[in-house]
Amino acid sequence: MRAIYFNSHGDIDVLKYGEFEDPKINRGEALIKVEYSSINRMDTLIRKGYPGINIPLPHIPGVDLYGKVIDIDDNSDISPGDFVIANTVYGCGHCDFCLQGKENMCNQWKMIGFHINGAHAELIKVPSKTLIKVKGDGEKLGVSPLSLSIAWTSLVTIGKIKKDDFVLIHGASGGVGMFSIKIAKLFGAKTIATTRSVEKAKILKSIGADYVIVSTEEDVKNRVLELTNKNGVDIVVDYIINPTLQTSLDVTKTNGKIVIFGFLGGNTFAINWQKFYLKHLEIYGTHNSSKLELKNAIKYVENGEIEPYISKTVNLEYVKEGHKIIENNDIIGKISVRIK
Repeated sequence: MRAIYFNSHGDIDVLKYGEFEDPKINRGEALIKVEYSSINRMDTLIRKGYPGINIPLPHIPGVDLYGKVIDIDDNSDISPGDFVIANTVYGCGHCDFCLQGKENMCNQWKMIGFHINGAHAELIKVPSKTLIKVKGDGEKLGVSPLSLSIAWTSLVTIGKIKKDDFVLIHGASGGVGMFSIKIAKLFGAKTIATTRSVEKAKILKSIGADYVIVSTEEDVKNRVLELTNKNGVDIVVDYIINPTLQTSLDVTKTNGKIVIFGFLGGNTFAINWQKFYLKHLEIYGTHNSSKLELKNAIKYVENGEIEPYISKTVNLEYVKEGHKIIENNDIIGKISVRIK
C-alpha cells in the first residue's frame, strides 16, 4: 500500500511517501480501506516525538479516519462494506473507566496514529471496538473525529453547556475552536472567539462566532468583561495555557469552568491561585473522548447541523504541505487528506 510514514522523529523532512507493508488483522481488529483523513496538530507532535511516550518506528501518522470496512473480527454492529469512522482512543476494556464507557480515562489508553499506525495510508487496521458506522459526506466525516469529539467533551460533557451561556474559546481558528463555535450555537450559547489574525477573525465571524477578539489589537480580558457586562464567561476552552490561563481565571465567572486539553504555549505557567479558589472555579483537564461522546457528536455532522470548516484538501502524497501550514500557524479549521 501507499502511505506517509517516518523512520525517525524530526522536522517535516522526515516524512516519506511510498510503499509500506499492508496491515494484517488479528483477533478483535478490523481492516479499513481509508478514503479520508485529516492533519491535526497532534500529527505534527507525534512526528517530532511526544515527551514521555514511545512511538513505534517506522510509523504512519493520521489520527482521524473515514473509510470502508474490508474485513472485521469481533464487532456485531459492523460488517464488511460498511462505512465507518473510529474513535481516536481506546482502553484496556476491563478497568473501571472502560466499563463505565470512559476509555479515554483508562490508564492504559492507546491512540490511533500515535501508539499504532494511523490513517495516512491506503489501508489501516484498528481495534474493532473503536468503529462507528456512519452515513453522509465522507470528507466531512473524515476530518471530524478528534477535533469534534474534544470540543463536544469540553463543552457538553464537562461544561454542561446550556442556552445563553457565554463561552470563551482561545485560539478559535483551529479545528477544535471552530467545532466549539458550532456546538455552542447548537445549544443556544454565545461565543467569544480569540485569534491573532484579522483575516481569521472574519472567517470566525462568518461561521457563527458572536464576538471575535483579535488579541494583537485588543486586550482580551477587558474586552471579554465588556461583552459580558463584567459578569464573565461560564465556560472557557483553552489549549494554549501560556499566556492565556491567567486571562481565563480573570474572566471566568464565579463557579465557572475552564477546560484544558493542550499546552501549545508551554506546559508550565504560574497563576494566581487565590483568584482561583475565591471564585470557586473548576479547572478540568481532558484528552481525547469516549466512543459514546463521538457517537453523540457525529450525528450532527451526518445530518448537517454541524458543518466542519475545511480550508484545504490535499492528496495523500502532499501531507507534508499540511504539516507546514500547521507549524506556520496558518491553519484555519481543518485540512482534509484525500486517499481514495
